[in-house]
Amino acid sequence: MNNTKVFLKDEKVFQKIIQASDLNSEDVVIEIGSGDGRLTKHIAPYVKKVYAIELDTNLFDSARTLLEDNKNIEFINGDALDLEFPDDANKIISNLPYAISSPITEKIIYFLNNKKDGLAVLMYQLEFGERMLAFPGIRDYSMISVFTQYTCNIKLVSMVSKNAFRPRPAVESILLKVTPKKISINEDFLEFARLLFQHKKKNLYSALIASRGKLNLKSKDDLRQKLLEFKYKEKLKKKVFYLEISELEDIYDEMLRIEICKKK
Repeated sequence: MNNTKVFLKDEKVFQKIIQASDLNSEDVVIEIGSGDGRLTKHIAPYVKKVYAIELDTNLFDSARTLLEDNKNIEFINGDALDLEFPDDANKIISNLPYAISSPITEKIIYFLNNKKDGLAVLMYQLEFGERMLAFPGIRDYSMISVFTQYTCNIKLVSMVSKNAFRPRPAVESILLKVTPKKISINEDFLEFARLLFQHKKKNLYSALIASRGKLNLKSKDDLRQKLLEFKYKEKLKKKVFYLEISELEDIYDEMLRIEICKKK
């Protein structure tokens, strides 16, 4: 997909999106990148309201003309990254542009985290979606894996062939259902995890050494001294990208206790 405009044309995929979204007459849906309205018209009959967000002015105008009789659609011409999402929405559906996949996914998750029945059904370029689903020990396991799996339950809905789009893109796509866990998101933990994953192929000890300038450490000797009290010493030799999220949380709690990390 990259920066090329591609349009979903496969009716079977439209139906998979609708089914995965569990739509009902009380739902208020944000559709990001509504394009010429071809998915919007499938969503609208099932829900109370659709906010159709589209940056491209020509596509925005085409959708408004096509769907002008649908009174439950509000068209918004703007950039979804910059706009404040309408507060009454509880579901988000989108065929996401690859270039903004990471920041828009983060924005979606924070927005939906406290919403009743909040969920998103999102189409990604296959490479990005595989990173969201990745588990410890494989190449694709990264900070986006940690963030999305820490905050959400993620379900594979379907692989989507490049033949489902017009014009045909260079890559395959993947459709995911993302349901926030409605947890209190610990930003300090996420910042700590981000530091480690900047050095994900190093073992935990080396990653801590490499990150010491942003931790509560004066020197390598300071780190070594504090780690004498660390109760998970066997994990110090484990590579960062082999650490499960529960392990990372335990390690972070220990780092607080022995004052390698500080709450902000």
